[in-house]
Amino acid sequence: MRMEGNLATVRPMEISDAPRFAQLINDEKTKEYLSLVLPMNQYLKEEWIKKDAISHNQLNFSIEVNGNLVGSAGLMRIDWVARSAEYGIAIFDSNYWNKGIGTEVTQMMLKYAFEYLNLNRIWLRVFENNQRAIRVYEKCGFIQEGRMRQARYFKGQYFDIVLMSILTDEYWRIKSEFQVK
Repeated sequence: MRMEGNLATVRPMEISDAPRFAQLINDEKTKEYLSLVLPMNQYLKEEWIKKDAISHNQLNFSIEVNGNLVGSAGLMRIDWVARSAEYGIAIFDSNYWNKGIGTEVTQMMLKYAFEYLNLNRIWLRVFENNQRAIRVYEKCGFIQEGRMRQARYFKGQYFDIVLMSILTDEYWRIKSEFQVK
């Protein structure tokens, strides 16, 4: 599945993405917002792409802007009976932050989840210090539904993890506000 937006393209991950992903994931600016804080090399990333990027309960995609790989987005922990999945997105390249790409990709992924996969609930976890992401999720219709207090430790400080979700009926109510093709 390939999705084209006005700002970005979402496409299946390829093994050839591994070196760039390893470079981006290891950037210190990005680690503040990722749950993965251990170093990643291209061989570990290649193995993950081969074995886990697409499976019966996980669908992960690469995000490109003008042919440049800048991040990834995916649906994980897909429960086909409950029609629920966890959403995750990362714009690893900080040169592409604050440009609307995260919002557009999130809208494309919600369209895919609700209109193509027929899911009912998409949920996510976000660190409380990532206010930029929280604003994106709220703009896309996610509602805060809980907190995991001091569940993340990073560089000597504890942060809450904010739990958010959007249901299919909420998606259909706000879909007309989306800029997705």
